[in-house]
Amino acid sequence: MEEVIEKILLKMKDLAELENEAKTKVQILILIRKALNYMHREDFPEQLVEPFAEHLALKEMERLDPNIKSITEGDTKYELNVSRDTTEELLLGLKSQLNRFRKVGTL
Repeated sequence: MEEVIEKILLKMKDLAELENEAKTKVQILILIRKALNYMHREDFPEQLVEPFAEHLALKEMERLDPNIKSITEGDTKYELNVSRDTTEELLLGLKSQLNRFRKVGTL
């Protein structure tokens, strides 16, 4: 899991400035765990590293620049002016990506 966190963090650093790396790592860890639970998986697909990093980097840029009102990324639209994203809201923004890797009918 630590390797995936580092890959996402490294990609995020390429895309945006991070104020607090430790806090960002915790946020990535929580988001990965929630995503794995949602997908009914124990492994984190490599193909999701970049979308996670891009999504989190966009949220970080929006948080640092609250003048942004709307950003559209693929089929996902972000609107801002208030920065109170919970991990559930972040996960919802990635749901279309996660559904591709979701295992159904498993316990």
